[in-house]
Amino acid sequence: MDDQNKNLMLAAGLSMLVMLAWFFFFPPAPMPVTDASAPATQTVAPAPAGETTSPTIVEAESVSPQAPRLKIDTPELVGSISLQGGRIDDLSLKLYPETLEADSPLVRLLSPAGEDNAYYALYGWIPAGTLEFEAVPGPNTLWTLADGDTLAPGKPVVLSWDNGKGLLFTRQIAVDAHFLFTISHKVQNTGSTEVRLAPYGVVARHGEPVTQNIWVLHEGVVQMSDGRLKETDYSDMPDLAIPEKEGAPADVIDVAADGWIGFTDKYWMTALIPAPGQAFTAVTKYVPGRNVFQTETRLPTVTVAPGASSEVSTMLF
Repeated sequence: MDDQNKNLMLAAGLSMLVMLAWFFFFPPAPMPVTDASAPATQTVAPAPAGETTSPTIVEAESVSPQAPRLKIDTPELVGSISLQGGRIDDLSLKLYPETLEADSPLVRLLSPAGEDNAYYALYGWIPAGTLEFEAVPGPNTLWTLADGDTLAPGKPVVLSWDNGKGLLFTRQIAVDAHFLFTISHKVQNTGSTEVRLAPYGVVARHGEPVTQNIWVLHEGVVQMSDGRLKETDYSDMPDLAIPEKEGAPADVIDVAADGWIGFTDKYWMTALIPAPGQAFTAVTKYVPGRNVFQTETRLPTVTVAPGASSEVSTMLF
């Protein structure tokens, strides 16, 4: 028994020495210093190849306090959606307090641009052909609540925006009893000429979040592309190659049929999920200067003839 105890103590001591040596020679990377007062920059999809030769940059302003909001209330989620951009940017987990104290705040997963460590999802359309950016909804478009009041299971809400030039956009947002949102995007062409445009989704994080720095745990971008899993650490995103059409460090993967992309933490994950069978482009991107980490899904460009409409459905987990 004495020999066994000695062996256990020796093994524990050696393990501790190994851990101390590891952290001495390979210390965790220091957290970057960010300017919380700087406006956020959202980089979204360029138009399809052959229609533009430079990346399209859209400024995502801080959410105005005057922008109307609609409530989210499910058995497991509480929060709100800003009609500025239709952003899903205020979300807390009802069943998960931060501590065991009776008055502990709930774990807040998403927060608006303009707040510290902003983290949110937004959707929009990219113009192609002869369309201009002002003709399609983006991160700062002020939507109108067309139907519904509180987003809840079985109670979807509908947002609408008329560009005044023959295009009417609607966005239906539904949520289940757990954590899955379904977002349906529709554009109606009431004009006299055909238009070309492409829908996109973005999940953005302002500043690198505090991570556990445990080698057995991945925290950062996680994506599935036609059955292939890929993980990217936050620290690796600034060192990504800069594709000519992106203008920023980015990893661009064309997905043929099935996939998703988002961020994962120790406990939580936020992911953009196109419909099963839907081809799309998955993008991991870092926006220099603003210290914004983001993932994107870009769906194929659609052509909408006069009097016709186009609709596509995606999901957010």
